[in-house]
Amino acid sequence: MFRRLTSAVALLAIAALPASAAAQACCAATGLVIPARLRVYEDLATGLQARVRSTYGNFSATGEYASVSAGDLVTEQDLFVMVRPVARLQAALLVPFVQTYRRVPGTSEWGGFFGDVATNLRYEVVRLGDFRRGPALTLLGGLSAPTGRAPDQARNTLGTDAAGTGSFQGTLGLEIEQLFTHWFLSLDAWVTQRSSRVAPGGRQSFAPRFTALLAGGYGFNNQIAVGMFGSASREANRGSESTATAGVAVVTGGAAALFPVDDSWRLQAAASLDVPLWGRNQPATVGVSTALLRVW
Repeated sequence: MFRRLTSAVALLAIAALPASAAAQACCAATGLVIPARLRVYEDLATGLQARVRSTYGNFSATGEYASVSAGDLVTEQDLFVMVRPVARLQAALLVPFVQTYRRVPGTSEWGGFFGDVATNLRYEVVRLGDFRRGPALTLLGGLSAPTGRAPDQARNTLGTDAAGTGSFQGTLGLEIEQLFTHWFLSLDAWVTQRSSRVAPGGRQSFAPRFTALLAGGYGFNNQIAVGMFGSASREANRGSESTATAGVAVVTGGAAALFPVDDSWRLQAAASLDVPLWGRNQPATVGVSTALLRVW
């Protein structure tokens, strides 16, 4: 029971993380942003995730934080499906649709478009219980395709129909998790690389982005679980290339919970906040997300 509780909270924590800073906040799912995973005895699942994120500040290129009085409001609806082709392997597909509300002096605008489609793979190298009380070890991989509209391709006046990065994005990572009776703890680390792209002003190239996520919490006897999480993400600046993007960094914290409806349905929720103490070239956002899953 507690394995599926830690799965929900840890993966909701990943889903609550901000999207790539090269586009507007929450505009594109990375290859690991699938808000659930299958239990050992489940073969298929489908679901819908809804996310809302609001910008309340910005970090400059030198790391200085400044609040904003009228930041973007971004909503996102994600359809996803997960399947287990073999015992230890899971594959998932996520299709997002993103809407943005933006306000500037004298005008405001709503707009939306499909975001970048994302896929991921999870391979369970070691499951909980394989080696008595040893931790579980899972390999993570993901890929997103530039199916969304990049910011420089937006057609609306204020660019609110931008919903993608304009680049392919590949991710490799590792997850370690352990249970302590009712308590659970997981550590995820991954590296993401975006492909270069042609944009106004020349070709853009991107350095690898490194992210670490620590999540933990408590599972009750009624199968409700609650947890907390914190993450740090950093992308270095390629100073030798004049067209490279500047470095970005952000620290995020939040909470997540799982509410089983019955054996086939479960509800998950998370809230996140970008900490206004350390960041670079990144909007500071606050957000909430919910996901409803049907499993077989």
